[in-house]
Amino acid sequence: MPRKKRRILCAALAAALVTALAPVALADGAVTLMPGVTPEMSDGDFWADRQYGADQIILTPEEIEAFNLDSAAQEGTMVMDLRTADDTYDGKAYNENLEKSATSDAEYYFGWTYTGDGQQADWDYFQAMIDNCLDPDESEEKPVRYGIAVKRTLLRVFPGPGPIQDDPNDLDFDYQALSSIRVNEPMLIYNTSADGKYYQARISSCSGWVPAQDVALCEDKEEWLSAWDLPSEKLLVVYGNKIYTDASNSAPDTAVRMLSQGTALELVTDLEPDQLIGNRSPYHNYVVYLPVRRADGSYEKQLALIPETAKVSIGYLPLTMRNIAMVALESLGDAYGWGGMLDTEDCSGMIRTVYKCFGLDIGRNGNWQYNMNIEKIDMTHMSLEEKKLILDQMPLGSALCFDGHEMMYLGKVDGEYYVVSTVSSIVSPSTGEILRTRDVMINDMQVKRGSGKTWLGALNMAFMPCYAKLEGKTYNFPALQWYHDGVAWCLGEGVMQPLDIDDTFGIGQFATRADLAYGLWKLAGVAEEAEEADTEDTPECPFTDVSEDAPERTAIAWVTEQGLMTGVSATQFGPDWTVSQNEALTAIWNLAKSQDWSGAEDGQLPYYWALEAGVVSQADWALPIGEPVSREGMAVWLARYGQLCQAEDVNDAENAA
Repeated sequence: MPRKKRRILCAALAAALVTALAPVALADGAVTLMPGVTPEMSDGDFWADRQYGADQIILTPEEIEAFNLDSAAQEGTMVMDLRTADDTYDGKAYNENLEKSATSDAEYYFGWTYTGDGQQADWDYFQAMIDNCLDPDESEEKPVRYGIAVKRTLLRVFPGPGPIQDDPNDLDFDYQALSSIRVNEPMLIYNTSADGKYYQARISSCSGWVPAQDVALCEDKEEWLSAWDLPSEKLLVVYGNKIYTDASNSAPDTAVRMLSQGTALELVTDLEPDQLIGNRSPYHNYVVYLPVRRADGSYEKQLALIPETAKVSIGYLPLTMRNIAMVALESLGDAYGWGGMLDTEDCSGMIRTVYKCFGLDIGRNGNWQYNMNIEKIDMTHMSLEEKKLILDQMPLGSALCFDGHEMMYLGKVDGEYYVVSTVSSIVSPSTGEILRTRDVMINDMQVKRGSGKTWLGALNMAFMPCYAKLEGKTYNFPALQWYHDGVAWCLGEGVMQPLDIDDTFGIGQFATRADLAYGLWKLAGVAEEAEEADTEDTPECPFTDVSEDAPERTAIAWVTEQGLMTGVSATQFGPDWTVSQNEALTAIWNLAKSQDWSGAEDGQLPYYWALEAGVVSQADWALPIGEPVSREGMAVWLARYGQLCQAEDVNDAENAA
């Protein structure tokens, strides 16, 4: 063959070989994604690159340690510094308290839950588990035992394997599960169940029952501390989703151990030359100690290998937004694991686990996490417009919550706000039916709940778990809008109504005469009084421009009958007309006079009365008195008046007492 043809053939073969060895790219649509989510969004850098200061250290290791101690000191976090626990406890009293709490739990679950065989759980089913809570070895002074988890396991509500299901056909949801426990996680051991198979344990974030076979008991507190209370540089921390030790016939106690995200193991660096681990050399591996339970239940640690390619870090990861995004997206596609079951996490457990990779100890549940001494915002009754302004400034990694769900904020793309979370169910964007997702996924916040509200509309709290309020620390955290308190109060008290189901309030829109009439009617309390009196004795509405089904019709009839407002003519009220600042304050002043509110008298100018009473402030008066008032501006005034009335009622009640 001529040399030139051989060169061409060789080049062709080489090209074919390269093509054969090249990774095959997945075609678009090969991985199922929520509407609006693109494949690039699964990469943490996609979100980090959209954040200012994504690579800045948020808290140093020393600040994290101070924050953990502070969280343990804060009421309502349920976080505990296990190192400070008493060495003994009253076992007799503990037994009594366990019986009471177990009975209370059983009463809650009784009547609507099922056993593993699909039968409704009767009281005998629960009574057996209650009885099993009682330690037969009770005494008034018992030593606390110190345990280390030897496998990923669960805290349970009751000491027993029997499930507590709300759906007999759903085997992947069990109310017995409380919280996951990672390998090498420390715990305080109190009671042993009557059958000896479970320990009543306290981990740093909550307490419950753990299978005894999953725990090794240390000889003393010193041995216990030596397993986990180590400097960060002496720990190997798993930040990947799950890693496993290799199979081994030579070292079965440490073989095929699942190490979940957030696991921290003692790192070994002082090996002897040519030292073998089991029957292997440690080349291209990290060497760690894994906890092992001996036959008698006692603690032992054995050397094990973690491959160099595993997603692990020497010491806790530096706490940056880029790293938070990376860790949070590691579990995409995982199953939803209520209480940590299925070797996965539920929504609040996911937040706790992500931040554990940085060394933070935070509460088990979203409400407990919110109680930490951190930057936070109460979004209850917040208008949709303000929620958007808050999210526009919210840092990546923030926790967003509504009743029943917690998620991690990623950022804003093309006007939509995106989160990652482990989701149990949503309204299907395709069919509009309730869809059981049970999946860790990215989605925008236009996803709907079963109530029909979007996730954005349902938000009731937001916080940054790592924005600790420590001396000298400041953060660029969103601030509330000037109108927040007024709008939230009016929405919460029903004095004003949102414009739609997602709480769009109409920020920036002018208030109408109908809005004002409705607000005065609600502030007067006549609707509630009529309801309590069980009467429909309401005044007739004389105005032809107020429709029969208008929600403000009764209010308009009442305020005009009481002389708080007048129609724009004998037959027209002008419900959609805008309200001037003077009209609004005059009407509030009229209400105050009708209620004999102190300081409201004939002959006053409504503005000066309102200024003196605290209904308005000089800062509110930005427009000429005849100009229309905005909905948010009127909400502020109505709220101030309502709160002042509430305060006066309290004072009157106290004086009467």
